[in-house]
Amino acid sequence: MAGISCILLVKKYPKYGPVNNIAIIGFSSKRTKAGATHIRPILGVNQNLPGALRRRFQANNIIYYIMSKPKVLIVGGGVGGLSCATALADTGKFDIHLYESDIIGGQASSKKSKLCNTEISWRVWGNYYHNLNTIIEDIKSKDNFYPFKGEHFCINNNSTSTWSANSYETLINIIKNNNFTQINKIFEICFINRYRAINEYNDITTREYFNNNFVDMIAGPYFGLEPSKVTVSSYYKTIFALYDNNVPNSGGIVKYPTSDALFNPWKIYLTERGVKIHEKHEMNDICTDSNGNISNVIINNNKYEADEIVFACSLKPLLNVFNNNFDLKKTLIREKLNILKGGQQFYASVNLYWKKTVINGSKCHIYSTRDGWTLMIIKKFIDTDYVKNNCNKNIKEVWNVGVADYLPGKYIDKFSSQCSLDEIIYEIKMNLINSPHFNNIGLNENTWNDLFYDYEIDDRYKKKLPASEKFSINKGIEENLLKNHEPELGKNIYFSAYYVKNSVGGASMETSCEIGLTTADLICKKYNYDNLREPVLKTNMYLYLFLLPFVLLDFILYKLQLRPITDFIYPLVLLVIYLVILLILLYKLITFTYKTLNTKSKFFRRLYKPLL
Repeated sequence: MAGISCILLVKKYPKYGPVNNIAIIGFSSKRTKAGATHIRPILGVNQNLPGALRRRFQANNIIYYIMSKPKVLIVGGGVGGLSCATALADTGKFDIHLYESDIIGGQASSKKSKLCNTEISWRVWGNYYHNLNTIIEDIKSKDNFYPFKGEHFCINNNSTSTWSANSYETLINIIKNNNFTQINKIFEICFINRYRAINEYNDITTREYFNNNFVDMIAGPYFGLEPSKVTVSSYYKTIFALYDNNVPNSGGIVKYPTSDALFNPWKIYLTERGVKIHEKHEMNDICTDSNGNISNVIINNNKYEADEIVFACSLKPLLNVFNNNFDLKKTLIREKLNILKGGQQFYASVNLYWKKTVINGSKCHIYSTRDGWTLMIIKKFIDTDYVKNNCNKNIKEVWNVGVADYLPGKYIDKFSSQCSLDEIIYEIKMNLINSPHFNNIGLNENTWNDLFYDYEIDDRYKKKLPASEKFSINKGIEENLLKNHEPELGKNIYFSAYYVKNSVGGASMETSCEIGLTTADLICKKYNYDNLREPVLKTNMYLYLFLLPFVLLDFILYKLQLRPITDFIYPLVLLVIYLVILLILLYKLITFTYKTLNTKSKFFRRLYKPLL
């Protein structure tokens, strides 16, 4: 009877989903007016399922206790929140509600503007974005990106960038632009193991350690960190992630505005899987119970509760709530959030619009200077009709220009964060018209007015300046990063944003994606549900395979709490000694093989003789 009742229940009430956890948990009886006794089985869900929602239902004289899907509330619709929602939605076993204060994508999103389309910063996908690239493929968005090649990126009038896809070119550029001591420090990472790299350099910044413009360039504009404050460990962790090739991928650049290329397809993918997405819904406060645990969240002045609550919003709104909530003020999490505030950094981005084509083709359509504010310039919408179909009719080309904040400008002797918008535009203009690179393609003081049309900023986050708050792993930050699950606030409370521990380093979109997938994995494990989208962690222990013996030696020294061998011998000297040893061993091997085969075959004698 119980089995039949379960089948009828599934057909009549499909919204409750599978009832495979229902079982007979007892019997009850009822005497009718005629004096007959009816025996009724009581069906209930498996009581071991954590957080299950149980509803009492009665039909045909049978009492049912039905489990509905656990409800998950996600606060924040950036990459971390979307990634978490994606993994949970793929299981088909959660009731997911996602709330975003602005539009899906958060600070990584774009919006239609008066003249064209603006966003906070240009988006380049690294070849180590394993988790995000997998999602991009699954949401059918891969065609909205074009492959990133070494020739696309130029710097300081070079044909290719210092951080080129070509290892030989990178090596030559490092040797040409640095002294012996600097070169040794740059190559130190090749000889040490991952654990030492990411754990023993948290008390020193890259600027203090390297004192090197090349490293400033890599840590700043390339990795999105703040060279004067970011720790060497964070810099090293990002490099290890860059060389992690567990899943082969290629880098990419969005062809269209980020919302069109990525977030709108992502939104469709989630809604098709039952995720309820609420845009323009801002968190106002957090409520706690008598034990100080978070019980519900107030969004747009309405109270929401759920079985699992995930905070995937930016640091600033979360910190604002914790600092003004009587109960949350007392928590260790609040102390950590206030320390993490020190990782926020200023970033400004401006769209420049041109009346004529300035950059022809894809070569060098991404360009960077090496001094001042280290301008990062990208010609947008390459090989598309987006400008023609969506921008002001006078606009023929669109650039996005980002400026860093760790050096004074070349023409305005102030940090970018100290400047007005007019000063930022002036600094950008003077850099362009005095650049030999841009002079060579026809942009100079005499042609500026003939080519330049206008500029535009994305003003969603700051009205006075085109700025957002990025995140850098500065001194004191790494050890205070939150965990995905923080039981201090309750067993059902999670965090899923860039201020959470991760294996990537920095605060890239891949960082947020990994964190979101890790949070979803913890929730799936709690319910004993299979997770189809487990995070791919960056676990690479070395950068170059042929230097693996040094890395293994350093791992042993690290475990014995001894200093690395590079503290006693210059890395370049080590490399030379190592190459000499390899050449000697290779010679011995060839000699031995030749002597062994000498009496056996004329063919082998002819083959090996030229090598000896």
